[in-house]
Amino acid sequence: MDESETFFNTVLVRYGEVTLKSNVVRRRLEKSLVDSIKYVLEREGIEFSDVTLIPGRIIIKTREAFRVADVVSKVFGVVSTSPCLEIGNKIEIIRKVAVNLARSTIKNNSTFAVRARRVKVYPITSKEIEKVVGADILEELRDRGVRVNLDNPDHTIYIEARTSKAYIYNTIIRGIGGMPAGSEGKIVALISGGIDSPVALWLLMRRGCKPVILHLNLGTYASQKVKEKIRGILGVLKRWYPRPSITYVEADYESILKRISQRAPTRYTCVLCKRGMLKVAEEVARRVGGEAIVTGESLGQVASQTLSNIFSINYGIKYPILRPLIAMDKEEIITLSRRIGLYEISSKQAVHCKLSPKLRGLPVTTRASLEVLNNLWEKLELEGLVKKAVEKMEVKEIFDSNIREIAV
Repeated sequence: MDESETFFNTVLVRYGEVTLKSNVVRRRLEKSLVDSIKYVLEREGIEFSDVTLIPGRIIIKTREAFRVADVVSKVFGVVSTSPCLEIGNKIEIIRKVAVNLARSTIKNNSTFAVRARRVKVYPITSKEIEKVVGADILEELRDRGVRVNLDNPDHTIYIEARTSKAYIYNTIIRGIGGMPAGSEGKIVALISGGIDSPVALWLLMRRGCKPVILHLNLGTYASQKVKEKIRGILGVLKRWYPRPSITYVEADYESILKRISQRAPTRYTCVLCKRGMLKVAEEVARRVGGEAIVTGESLGQVASQTLSNIFSINYGIKYPILRPLIAMDKEEIITLSRRIGLYEISSKQAVHCKLSPKLRGLPVTTRASLEVLNNLWEKLELEGLVKKAVEKMEVKEIFDSNIREIAV
């Protein structure tokens, strides 16, 4: 353990967009963020004595400051965290503690800077704090060959002087950002065993949405390995969600695919399949109180995701369809998937529908006629099969404690 790690007894948590809201909304969002932080710390078994809200900051008292700062940085809504020392706000105390921190962390022949912030009622300005503390550190460490560099320092000592307390630290851990979990409405997210759809859901979870994860079981039209991948994906997504449970829905889609394979033109297979998936998601949303549907589509990535096909597939769906990956390319999606911790699971043995014309070397339409697609939908009587699939759907609440026991 670094010597400086024993120096800290507090974690300073910063949040962003929440501060821009009206007072009523801000209080609600701040409470949600505090609840998320407490839940994650308790779930991880990390000791802390208090989580306190002060204007624009959340203060966590703990003896595991570095671990807490790292874990909390991954909570939706957190912009950044810093392990720090909470002290009295008298300038004499600040000077003494800042010098002690500098002595334990600034290396020989390196450069440093002091960055200070203060509340308006504090008796001296931020620049004055920086000047006096910087002079103290320079004098204390002069024999080490230490120099001031305000533009690109090797080390930075940060000071926040508040009304009754001050906080001193030298590390800022970038947070995940977004909005507090559960602060937005409920969404139904179509999840396959591939790379894209779990990333799309994560992005909406990051914006505060309450997820209902919908998996459509393709039966004999897909490998049984899909079940293992879905289990792994659920596990990763649940770890990101700072609430006791996450809702998982599974519906049988095999009968719909069978009808399409037997009676539809091959080139319309994929667009009919996608229309059917959205229809199932729409029915699920209606039953669970969802307000939008989420998919992992990226514009032009595959034939069913051309703009023309998206237009035709969307027709008649009454719920908003959110596509957070629509303007991202595959490499961007993969990079994000790695960051989230999904890629290792999602990339194992690509999931392919055995009905896909592409796998059989057959052509597929990239500009589906809306009239033809609507006529096929009616002719194949797919609406009835959608209703049956939703009537038999399985709904489960997935808890942290039983994530390994999910029977999918």
